[in-house]
Amino acid sequence: MEEELERIKFSEVAAALKDTDHPFPPRLLRGFSDLFPRDIKEFIPIWQDATITRKISLLEDLEEITEKDTLVCFDEVAKAVINDLDPRVRVLSIRLLWECEDPKLVPTLIELMLEDIDEGVRSTAASLLGHFVYLGELEEIPDVVKISAVKNLLDVVLSEEVSQVRMRALESLGYSSHPKVPALIKAAYDSKENLWVACALCAMGRSADDQWSEFVQEKLDSNDSDIKFEAARAAGELEIATALDQLFTMVEEEDFDSEIRLAAIWSLSQIGGREVKDKLQELLKDSDSEEEIEWLEKALENLEISSSSDGLNFLNFSPKGDVDEEDDLDDLDELDEDDEFGDVDFDSLEEDDDDDDDEEDE
Repeated sequence: MEEELERIKFSEVAAALKDTDHPFPPRLLRGFSDLFPRDIKEFIPIWQDATITRKISLLEDLEEITEKDTLVCFDEVAKAVINDLDPRVRVLSIRLLWECEDPKLVPTLIELMLEDIDEGVRSTAASLLGHFVYLGELEEIPDVVKISAVKNLLDVVLSEEVSQVRMRALESLGYSSHPKVPALIKAAYDSKENLWVACALCAMGRSADDQWSEFVQEKLDSNDSDIKFEAARAAGELEIATALDQLFTMVEEEDFDSEIRLAAIWSLSQIGGREVKDKLQELLKDSDSEEEIEWLEKALENLEISSSSDGLNFLNFSPKGDVDEEDDLDDLDELDEDDEFGDVDFDSLEEDDDDDDDEEDE
């Protein structure tokens, strides 16, 4: 793979990008990986002249490659087009940065979350900020960067922003050890809005906090597919061993939603144990679905990795906020001290409030 990347010169990629009379050659897509500054300088004016259709098609193709090939990195391309005039391009560029660990990206994401005229861009930026909150909890980026991300995500959750953006912000806060976050999660969980309940379950799973186990397990029997999916996923992330029977039921019933079934399969691999291994092997033997077979094979591989690393704590942080950063979080405490988080009213939120963005680009 590395030899293939070396053979693709950006001059060839640039020439193909300029050629609007022919589709962009798939073999050159990996030539967008790990571009040098001089390549980006040449790329930008060519990109600006490209059609929207070509831009979107290229970014979708690059995203598909990243899902299959861990050796490519299109971060520089994504950063270069993240402020494109078309909101669809901005969304795709943010999604292309899902594995990026550059803390310099955070201010741009915050600005997009707060200021972009498109709801999809704002919600996608809010989602990606969660990745940096997670990196901050692992102390892999500066504290000041994590604190800025958390502060602005809290601002959004407590604002009058549209529900979609607020939900993505709360999910991102699931990674945070800030002491005000659990009350927000619980308020969303207690709401009568199914999408907010599903959002809360997602945040619970990301929290690495056992206090949510019984709440997650309760929703494994929900009749709502969004809630059931997030509960199944959270059960694995929290490694809830008492949820095994419910997860087994999900993978045994063929009429279950396929996404829920796959989430349950993966969660079983996270919980682990001999009984889980036997069940996954049984499912693999009986399955005739190519997608499910691939997922089961990955789950069994994950199960082996998990069982060989028992006793190791890869998430070396406390989920309940007992971190040595009280002074750094003073600004957050001041922001929140008058807010009754437990009384946040998620029930009254309107789910069809995306009309606010209809005036964009006028």
